[in-house]
Amino acid sequence: MIIHGGMPIKGMPLLLFCTTIIINITNMTVKEIFDHPAVKAIEMEILDTIRDEERCRSCRNGEDTKLAVQHLLSVRKRILNGMFEWTDEYYSLLSEFNNVLVEAQCEMRKRLFRLSESVKETGLENLEFQGKVFMSYKYSEIHPVQSVRATKMWNVLNGSYDEFIPLYKDGVNSIYFTGQDTIPSENEAVYISEETENWNEGLDREKTKDMKLCYAFHNLYEHTSFSVLDLLWVRDFYIDINVETTHCTGSDDWDDIDWMDFDYYN
Repeated sequence: MIIHGGMPIKGMPLLLFCTTIIINITNMTVKEIFDHPAVKAIEMEILDTIRDEERCRSCRNGEDTKLAVQHLLSVRKRILNGMFEWTDEYYSLLSEFNNVLVEAQCEMRKRLFRLSESVKETGLENLEFQGKVFMSYKYSEIHPVQSVRATKMWNVLNGSYDEFIPLYKDGVNSIYFTGQDTIPSENEAVYISEETENWNEGLDREKTKDMKLCYAFHNLYEHTSFSVLDLLWVRDFYIDINVETTHCTGSDDWDDIDWMDFDYYN
């Protein structure tokens, strides 16, 4: 039952409208969910906020806009996840997403290991290696909803416009180590443990018992602003591999300075 089924009542703040909707709908398709007035209203508010920021570059207030968008994204996630109901089909899509997510992380680790082995042979000093995995910057072509609004929302979420999701700054997963460290094993990189864990908190334990859901999925699902409906159809990833080396011709010490001291008057 929908308490407020239409657009916001005149004079009703958007966030109040979206957050006070009581939604308990069964058998809604993905398209119907994204066409729901509450979803359309919150997504249009997000895109309008960014558009207003772009239109008035001289009067930009970036931090305020960022905070506003971050809050709106969290509301959007609650609305979408509140309308969503797990089915066998969605659990199958989740399994597919988790499989490609694990593969992308293993591929990142493999490429990072190859790079570290080849660079170490050069004799360079103070080596630092980092690998990151991001979901594709291009909106999924297999997502049931194909629209300009959906494409723009994906680019808001994935960081193409700005980093609105702090816990996604380094992507779904990242590995960092120095030339003296040992690269984490595949299980450590994917499951944060030598054991193959199943990060299925908040899901049907029976239906997900054999999925071996990785920590990256858990983090996206539980701790970021991506809704489950943003994730299920992602199949492509962007892998970023970097190596950094530093060399000082003299001392590598820095000056010891107390910036609060008036010692420069001496």
